[in-house]
Amino acid sequence: MTHRYYKETHPWISFKLDARDLDYSAWILLGAAQSKCKHLSGIPIDPQKQKELLSISLRKGIAATTAIEGNTLSEDEIQKIIDGNADIPKSKMYQEMEIKNVLRAYNKIVDQIRQHSSCEISAEQIKKDHATIMSGLDNDLVTPGEVRTEAVVVNRYRGAPAEDCEYLLMRLCEWLNEDWGFGENNSIVEAIFKAIMGHLYLAWIHPFADGNGRTARALELRILIASGVPMNAAHLLSNHYNETRSEYYTRLAETSSSGEGKPTRFIMYAVQGLVDALDGQIKIILDEQLRVTWVNYVHSRFSGDSSPVKNRQKTLLLEISKMEEPINAAELRMRLSDALLKKYENKTTRAFRRDVNALIGMNLLKKDGTKVFAAKDILKAFLPVTKERV
Repeated sequence: MTHRYYKETHPWISFKLDARDLDYSAWILLGAAQSKCKHLSGIPIDPQKQKELLSISLRKGIAATTAIEGNTLSEDEIQKIIDGNADIPKSKMYQEMEIKNVLRAYNKIVDQIRQHSSCEISAEQIKKDHATIMSGLDNDLVTPGEVRTEAVVVNRYRGAPAEDCEYLLMRLCEWLNEDWGFGENNSIVEAIFKAIMGHLYLAWIHPFADGNGRTARALELRILIASGVPMNAAHLLSNHYNETRSEYYTRLAETSSSGEGKPTRFIMYAVQGLVDALDGQIKIILDEQLRVTWVNYVHSRFSGDSSPVKNRQKTLLLEISKMEEPINAAELRMRLSDALLKKYENKTTRAFRRDVNALIGMNLLKKDGTKVFAAKDILKAFLPVTKERV
């Protein structure tokens, strides 16, 4: 029987999770995370806005997973790399390659799940993800896609014995592929657990000489997307780790410092960040729905009258509606589009004021001192009654 040294050096690598160690607040958060993910995946929004949200999510996810490892490229630079029109200085070519590699890895993961739908995790697949992530980076310490054969120490943490890494990687995949008993109705809760634990175990095992963090976050992404977590939410854990980097390393170190491998505080930290980020995603989508509802409402208020005056007033209202803050009425005309100004080309200033006053009279514009703004709060009548709206 093969002697496994990790049992002596890394007893916390046990491939067990006692969910009873989590307190009730963690379970509330996990239930909320699953509910919010299902909510996000079921909200229809404008295809262009959806594309924009996916683009932002991808950019932030790639920025997060590489920034944790020290990549200093900005989100704007990363977006240009994604779009294929980057002009990165030669001194940062290595960082550009890091971004391109992670982008390729993520695209492969999405394509594989679209083609096969299931999420069978294998050591071979994790090695392939690592190979994609580390390809062409000219790192003498690592061979892309190959498990290390030497000891490694990172931030005073010593990875599992090199002779056990192949076995541990295979054992991890077997564990992640097991049914953890959460039931079909809680498949996303189970996936969140597996994603976090998969991340944690790859950090503990440290099977590669370098690139373990990026590979762990790729595994996390794979598990979440395969479970039905919407694409724009699947990157949120990586974003959370990056935005709270100091706490991320603290919580990570805690999981092994006791020698018992209790990951409860790391799970709580990760799930709280996920729920907070999901709330942010839902707010963006609800704001978009509110915008669409307002535009439709404006069109309905002007239906039946297509006169030049009413058409001009409607266009004026829609342009004011895009302004984020109330605007001084005297400055309003300077903020209008050329197309709308053309409608006032042969009109006096009095005609412009009449249009503004007409919209105020229709309760579609509001005035606060010298400033005007779209009366979007009228849409509260379309929302369910709550304590805040009584």
